Amino acid sequence: MRALITGCEGFLGANLARELIKQGHEVTGTSLNRQGKTSLEALGVDCRIEYGDVTDAQFVERVISTSEPDWVFHLAAVSIVRVANTSPGRTMNVNIQGTVNILDACKFFGVSKVLTASSDKAYGDHNGAPYVEDMPLKPTGAYEVSKACADMIGQFYNAIVLRCANIYGCGDLNWSRLIPNSCRLALNGESPRIYGGAVNAKREWMHVSDAVSAYIHLAKTGLPGAYNVGTGEQASPLEVAEMITGITGTKMPGLVEKEREFYEIPEQVLNCDKMHGLGWQSKYSIANGLLETVEWYREYLQ
Repeated sequence: MRALITGCEGFLGANLARELIKQGHEVTGTSLNRQGKTSLEALGVDCRIEYGDVTDAQFVERVISTSEPDWVFHLAAVSIVRVANTSPGRTMNVNIQGTVNILDACKFFGVSKVLTASSDKAYGDHNGAPYVEDMPLKPTGAYEVSKACADMIGQFYNAIVLRCANIYGCGDLNWSRLIPNSCRLALNGESPRIYGGAVNAKREWMHVSDAVSAYIHLAKTGLPGAYNVGTGEQASPLEVAEMITGITGTKMPGLVEKEREFYEIPEQVLNCDKMHGLGWQSKYSIANGLLETVEWYREYLQ
């Protein structure tokens, strides 16, 4: 199969490209621009990259028409919550209009399967109840609102929409995220830093290999609609940081950064019965996933 991945130089995109190439598929990627090290480089992945903005409809149409993909994985987005809340206009343009451009072009050129990235955060706060696909979306901040809109747009265009838990693992070079930065600090003998407003918030965590396997499984077997993708295993940022320092043997006095200026959902967990019904299961526990992740950063940072 021929696959197009938007946001291909990013963390999830690079891991997805690596696995698709390993399975014998032809991969083309898009990226906004090349700035410093990319996850593709970190993972040693070589594929064709077209540079441009998904908010540019002409660029999107050109890439889809020339690459002639069977599958399109739309991952390009403003994906950092803090950045999204700082620049809501840019976030809405990229995450919403960019999604419209991709789906419009895919429809015009007859792409057989389109998969778009939503987020478990699109659900908002449901008082700790496990998220089920038919629950209403109740987003709050700019990131959540943009992903909820893109989610509904994806379903309008009959795309496959993935609502994934927090993804972590090998190749993530965004040091503003909890796990990459905690690994980097702990391996240097320093304590992880956690935002005060999120210390005890319950989150569901998923290794990137599980996310990649879900995307490919749905590309092969999925029908249009929304799918929760997760592990059912929760941990707070503090617990995750403690697991990382336990693996590295670093002392952790419990450093806490200033309170975040935006709302944090207190508890999130996904009901993945729909995915399980398609024969997909996550393989990584958070303990095994973090162990592999720390070892990857240990080698990469050396």
